[in-house]
Amino acid sequence: MFSNIGLLMASSFLAWGLQVVFIYIGLFTLLSKSNPFEYLKHIIQAQLFAFASASSAATIPTSLEAVRSTGKVPDVIGRFVVPFGATVTMDGGAVYFVCACIWLAVLNGEEVTAASFFLLIIIATVGSIGTARVPSASLGLIITAYNTVFGGTGTPNGFGYIFAIDWFMDRMRTVTNVTGDCIVTGIVAHRCPIDEPELTAIGGSKDMQIVEEGSVDIEG
Repeated sequence: MFSNIGLLMASSFLAWGLQVVFIYIGLFTLLSKSNPFEYLKHIIQAQLFAFASASSAATIPTSLEAVRSTGKVPDVIGRFVVPFGATVTMDGGAVYFVCACIWLAVLNGEEVTAASFFLLIIIATVGSIGTARVPSASLGLIITAYNTVFGGTGTPNGFGYIFAIDWFMDRMRTVTNVTGDCIVTGIVAHRCPIDEPELTAIGGSKDMQIVEEGSVDIEG
């Protein structure tokens, strides 16, 4: 039993590692032409909070603070990309759904073909968009995806093992999701540079004077 669960966890960690290294870091290096590790060290606080909370939605304020601390992401871009990513981008969940469903299929003696594998990828990718941003909300999607692809009904045999370790695996999914949100925010900031808005006097001090209280006094 522990050996089988270990295989599921090992395959999931390998898949998440490949996602982070080749997709996140690879795309950041290719599209921003900068050192990704200089950027990544600023988002560690967001990753730690994601692991502690197991919720992408709860991590949004910390993610915004992390990307701002890099000095490369304007506030207007961060406030758009980070919440949007936390809503529709669940890469960590999509990767884990496929691993869990194939693990269940092998455990139950089902034949895993290339067609079923790619169908799982499509279902997991689309289904992860609609997953609630709260801890362990994806357990229902695993059952749905498995029964859809392999023709099962009800709760498949061995699902209790997945439920038992989900408290930890869900936290790792959230860390992957938040890492992707922060990385994409940095890419967007580089590809679509926007200067932070600045309040400046128009026409010189004789025409407009901005006082400390925020009011505008027009003279002349």
